[in-house]
Amino acid sequence: MAHAELDNQLDLLEGDTEDPRGGPSWLIMIAGTILTFVTCVAVSGLYYGAERREQETKYISVASQAKETLRVAQHDLLMEEAHWETYTNATGDMIIDRKLKLPIDDAMKLVVGEYSGTTGVKAGK
Repeated sequence: MAHAELDNQLDLLEGDTEDPRGGPSWLIMIAGTILTFVTCVAVSGLYYGAERREQETKYISVASQAKETLRVAQHDLLMEEAHWETYTNATGDMIIDRKLKLPIDDAMKLVVGEYSGTTGVKAGK
């Protein structure tokens, strides 16, 4: 066995470049690992932050749009002029007698006049 005497050599063979020093290899490996970890954490943070902002925006937009529509509808109902309403069924028979619908301002004036004792508008007169 001619090659057995070469197995235990402590000196490097000339021209042997198969990782002659471990320091730079470890430094590159540790730096690469840290860089990969930081990149993964940063990308996941950006993704989940963007997702959270998008969900809040969608939620707020839907809720505020619905509330705005409801507010406009309620305001329109309150600003109607006084009128009588009747309710009939499909055959045309009256189900509920006539009801007087008043705007909120007129109704408040009637209540204030009724309970304040002033000479304002009296309900039922």
